[in-house]
Amino acid sequence: MSARAALALYLGAGAFAVFTLLRLALLTVLATPSADRSVSDILLALATGALRDLGVALLFALTFLLVLNLRRKPWKKKFGRGAIHVFIALGIFLLLFSAIAEMLFWDEFDSRLNGIALYYLMFPREVIGNLQQSFNIALYMPMVAAATIAVTFLIRRPIARALDAAQPRGSRRRELGAALLALAAVLLPVRAVPGDLSANREVNQLAENGWSTFIGAALTNDQEYDGVYPGMDEGEAIRTVRKLVAQSNTTFLDPENVRSIRRWVDNGSAPKKLNIVIVTNESFGSKFITVLDNHSGKVWTPSLDKLSKESLFFTNIYASGDRTVRGLEATETGFTPIPGISTARRAESKDMYSLPYLLRSFGYQSAVLYGGHALFDNMGTFWSGIGFQPVWDQSFIRHESFTTAWGVSDEDLYTEALQRMDEMAADKKPFLLTMMTVSNHRPYRFPENHIKFDPSMTNRENSARYADWAYGDFIERAKQHGWFDNTVFVFVADHSEKINGAAQVPLQDMRIPILIYSPKNIAPRSVATLGAQIDLIPTLLGELGFSYVSPFFGKDLTLEPADGGFIATAHNFSVAFGRPGHVAVLQPREPTLGYSFEAGLTPLKPETPDPETVKEAIALTQTAHHMFYAHQYHMPANGKWPQYTPPSAAVAHEPDLTLEKVQ
Repeated sequence: MSARAALALYLGAGAFAVFTLLRLALLTVLATPSADRSVSDILLALATGALRDLGVALLFALTFLLVLNLRRKPWKKKFGRGAIHVFIALGIFLLLFSAIAEMLFWDEFDSRLNGIALYYLMFPREVIGNLQQSFNIALYMPMVAAATIAVTFLIRRPIARALDAAQPRGSRRRELGAALLALAAVLLPVRAVPGDLSANREVNQLAENGWSTFIGAALTNDQEYDGVYPGMDEGEAIRTVRKLVAQSNTTFLDPENVRSIRRWVDNGSAPKKLNIVIVTNESFGSKFITVLDNHSGKVWTPSLDKLSKESLFFTNIYASGDRTVRGLEATETGFTPIPGISTARRAESKDMYSLPYLLRSFGYQSAVLYGGHALFDNMGTFWSGIGFQPVWDQSFIRHESFTTAWGVSDEDLYTEALQRMDEMAADKKPFLLTMMTVSNHRPYRFPENHIKFDPSMTNRENSARYADWAYGDFIERAKQHGWFDNTVFVFVADHSEKINGAAQVPLQDMRIPILIYSPKNIAPRSVATLGAQIDLIPTLLGELGFSYVSPFFGKDLTLEPADGGFIATAHNFSVAFGRPGHVAVLQPREPTLGYSFEAGLTPLKPETPDPETVKEAIALTQTAHHMFYAHQYHMPANGKWPQYTPPSAAVAHEPDLTLEKVQ
């Protein structure tokens, strides 16, 4: 074996050792009970993981072998030798740093590196700041740097031999050819291993290699549907989705053979044109809320507990995913989740049907106020593209504020919001203001002027307690303004705080609250019907009495029977669709899974997929995907909301708008 091949082999063996130690470390922090993961599943995951690690380690080694073989003559010049030393040191640093990063990522997301990690790399300002404020980077980074220097020093002689060794003619091709054959011998069995080894999602994640899943996320975020997920006849899919979204007050407007769910929603002829304020609160899952899933005996949400008794309170709502942009996609466009990244991050999201576009046809003005920087996760582009004008972010906050890496504190955001609402109200037009908060997010820091950090609680619990206080304080301050009685306030979470568990889509961690509060206009009551974030727009408009043409995938939950409703949510590349009692999960190139499903914190239990639920899941996801890429969920070219004149006297839109034929 040549000196160059020996050095590459040392580096590959080191990579394999790091991957193995990381997997063993992750094994000690699995969140699911041991009863939900058999010993045989764990052993299979470790064996499969070792095979996958070996493949990635060989690729790691092959990279160095290729670089070392760029020249046949020895590396004599000082610059070239220095460059090789730096290149090797960077590889070792990346290997060690990524191992620590994976541990921290698993602690937060219960997963190997995936699309979330990829998105975070695109926004170093927020991510680096978050790491600095959340973890002891001053401890980790010197440790990784010191370990890198130490390893590089220990292999200095193999490096020198590799750089000094001449390569006889033809030996490079033989060496690289042998390396490629070894790689193929490992990768072919790896590809033959099924994606899911166990019914336990955590066990399947344990068997993965983080470098592999990260690269896979980079290559497949904009996920195709046809040929990858289960499909069905197009006509049957459309009929199934129409049946799914139909309600007692809806009339479909397009022929049955047209890919469309546009329907006339008749809520009468006297809409309440109230100002609408939607607060999307960061990571505020039901596990924080006393009247929902907080069974700790501690009270973290006195404000929301009080407001829940004074609001139209939905107690059984599930988030569209585990990313903020998934929540925004659902609550602002009513679009059901499709595989891959949220539509908010796709270029085709421009001019999607949305709440601001619809309300514009009723004479509303609209705006977004975001506590962070709108560049993050494409939020600003998405908001502008779906009709919000203007979009105000952290740079528009006009007073001194408490900030973290993610943006201004909630109380500072609400202070700015009250000023903006005064200015919008002065225009004598109803307004839609959507806010996105950031305080209830790692590093969980907040101003302690009103809420003091309680050492008996975790950082996350303290942050949730602060976010609850800030929203309650916002409502109290809003009561002092003249527009309060003519305003409806909506509180909704973008997603829950942390998602883990054995199921492919752990729904028990995805329940969130929705409160609709307007004491002069909306009667307080609690609704336990199963629902999703996509139901917010139709439910809110129904409560306010708006009749309109609806393209939305959600429904008015106040019209659904107690045992009705459905949920649609995505996690990584899986899409879950559920009815009360049962959930079907669509997976890429894998069998569809079925689970028993109870509201609340009860973990999902595997069971045979229900054929009707599977049919609805396929129909909904396939139709949405086809609509999105065919631009059939987008505003008409003339920029006006589709309109319809019903045969009755009910006319929902402004009479001076030009009616157009529904296409």
